Amino acid sequence: MCFRLVYGDFELQLALPFEEHIEERLNQVIGQTDPPQAAERGRNDLARRIVELITALLEGELLPPTPKQLKYALAIARELTLELPSDVLQYREAMTVFLNTYAEQYRRRKGYTGPAAASSP
Repeated sequence: MCFRLVYGDFELQLALPFEEHIEERLNQVIGQTDPPQAAERGRNDLARRIVELITALLEGELLPPTPKQLKYALAIARELTLELPSDVLQYREAMTVFLNTYAEQYRRRKGYTGPAAASSP
């Protein structure tokens, strides 16, 4: 069985393929009946946490990069003669991908040696 997130009467559905033990736990929380107030509180808490997680995921895609990320990306682009794509300048998620892709190459080019390299003979 698979949980589904359904949006009203619009027939928009999203399958949520949880592992079996998670589905069992969700069934316990959602189907809890005793005592009624505790069951309702548990379902409300679950709903609130799901909303918070989905909101954070979606807003994370839309947040702009931090000033520190922008400064670092500009330094990397300058050093490696790269052009910064517009989405990297607009969205934190794209910025994170850019930094993860080029940061190590940038550090090597700049001669950065981490703590492990500094303690080597």
